[in-house]
Amino acid sequence: MGRSWSDAASSAFEAYPWRSAQERERARAEAELVAFGESVEVDDLPIAVRKWLRRRAEGPVSGWVWKGESWRSLTEGFERTILSQALAANGGNGTATARALGTTARVVAYKARKYGLKMNFRKNNRTSTKTKKEGK
Repeated sequence: MGRSWSDAASSAFEAYPWRSAQERERARAEAELVAFGESVEVDDLPIAVRKWLRRRAEGPVSGWVWKGESWRSLTEGFERTILSQALAANGGNGTATARALGTTARVVAYKARKYGLKMNFRKNNRTSTKTKKEGK
């Protein structure tokens, strides 16, 4: 039929994990047949594709839209958000936060300083080597 496709519909159609080329071509023909406007939109895609898109959209970044930010600023923003939420959930305890995130307390302390996040630091009760020698 040769109807044009919107960018969103085309991207979703291409990303969907089709079981076979025949299934894909039937779905393409169906979408072009049911499309009401000048182009095929996401709402014109088969139900299976729309359900799959909804499940993907319910992930940890649902509703997020890229606005031209750099990779570095995106990852740092995500990292800062996750770390601040994890610290809040663990009462600011760096060791508990590290355990919850599956990393080390040293990494958590470094990242907390980097992003200016408040964290509880416990003082070690251990004595230094110098103090131990003097005490003997």
